[in-house]
Amino acid sequence: MIDPNWNKTVLSITILLSLVLSIFVLTDPTTTSKLLSEVYSSLSEKFESFFMYGSFILLILLVLLAISKFGTIQVKLDNKPTYSLLSWCSMLFAAGIGATLLYWSTIEWIEYYNILSINSGLKEEQILLYSRSYPLFHWGFTAWAIYCLPVVAFGLALSLKPESNLTFSGILFFKNKLINFILDVLFIGAILCGAGVGLGLSFPLISSVIAEILNISRTVALDLITITICAFIFGTSAYIGVQNGIKRLSNINMVLVISFLIIIFLIGPTSYILSNSLETVSFFLNKYIEMSISTGTNISLDWTVFYWAWWYALAPMVGTFLVNISNNKTLREIIFGTILVGSFGCIFSMLILSNLSISLFENNYLNSPEIISNSLMSREQLVVETVSSVPFGNILLVVFAVILIIFLCTTYDSASYVLASASMKKSNMASSKSLRLIFALLLVVQPTLLMYLDGVDSFKWIMVIFSIPLLFINMLLMYSILKNVYTIRKS
Repeated sequence: MIDPNWNKTVLSITILLSLVLSIFVLTDPTTTSKLLSEVYSSLSEKFESFFMYGSFILLILLVLLAISKFGTIQVKLDNKPTYSLLSWCSMLFAAGIGATLLYWSTIEWIEYYNILSINSGLKEEQILLYSRSYPLFHWGFTAWAIYCLPVVAFGLALSLKPESNLTFSGILFFKNKLINFILDVLFIGAILCGAGVGLGLSFPLISSVIAEILNISRTVALDLITITICAFIFGTSAYIGVQNGIKRLSNINMVLVISFLIIIFLIGPTSYILSNSLETVSFFLNKYIEMSISTGTNISLDWTVFYWAWWYALAPMVGTFLVNISNNKTLREIIFGTILVGSFGCIFSMLILSNLSISLFENNYLNSPEIISNSLMSREQLVVETVSSVPFGNILLVVFAVILIIFLCTTYDSASYVLASASMKKSNMASSKSLRLIFALLLVVQPTLLMYLDGVDSFKWIMVIFSIPLLFINMLLMYSILKNVYTIRKS
């Protein structure tokens, strides 16, 4: 029986959109992926300037808002708990970043190295500096500013109208039903695609790590066991709720991630990591504006626009979850907390794991650029080889596997929680346990099918295509922030 407090419109859109997208993608995955990739490439060229300049301006505007007198405005949410700073930071980081952080921390530099090695005119040292710096840029301040925008917009809107539905239509206050319907489709579609892609990319890595630990081949059976374990963990956590589920998992994972990275730093090539990290951070900060506004390059078109599109597509999920845990936080705390905690966490991971990988390359132990360019090894296996290269590598792989699983679970706990919250008629109503469990199962079944039927790439392109209209919705969110800030200060 459907609970009368459930928002039947949002619930119906979620289920139908999930089915429609899956059927569309799985009918002919290869052709669909090629078509969508071409559509995205065309759109990325047309909207490159919007992504590049708009995202940089967004970062500046949020920082200006935080340091202004309006930064002291406190977000007040009905029926939402207040969390300690540590728990808030842990959940913030775990929700915004999944297992893919550790994946890309290890191998992303390779992509830029291979691009810049071809006709860039740069010396080897400069190529390596840019290769080290671009991952910091793509996972740093601008990315987390994109996540932060809906947090601030939703928080202010709910402070003024606590019973608003926690979707774009709920906080933008349009009276036109068609516009509201389109807004809800974009909101839910971005969440479904983001979750589908994230799970589809994370499971192979987790399975590869477990296979290495057990010294067995990665098989379909192993993949299914891994998926089942993960589904059980985050289904249980989502059912329990934020306080006892997501918060505890996030706190545990924060300790594990920091410990893991510090151990890698201490037992790995410590002096190499330290010296190159200092040089990379200095170079990254000096080149930040250049990286933010450079257009028409292979890296900006193929990677920066793609990443900004990805973050915009994930922002509805991350932002909605973060606003649920940000009761009694000031705008200054939310903005600086989100941007700085998220960025520093990602940069810390990137510096340690990237430099570990580059040290293996420079010492002729593992020629990662050649391996990737010639497809001599899967990316997942390359990550495994890199982590296991340090002393006690096999033990660290076990810790690595646990971190990946918990990271994955906290991210999709958050997605289940967001969809369940959006499916309540009022935002100040506690989300239904049944709904959270339904969405947890929906979020794992769909990407599992996609992964085995080669549909993950198609979902990836759909997700970033969703980001194009989100550019314009974000303009509405910024207008909403300015209007609501004025209203709150006036009152």
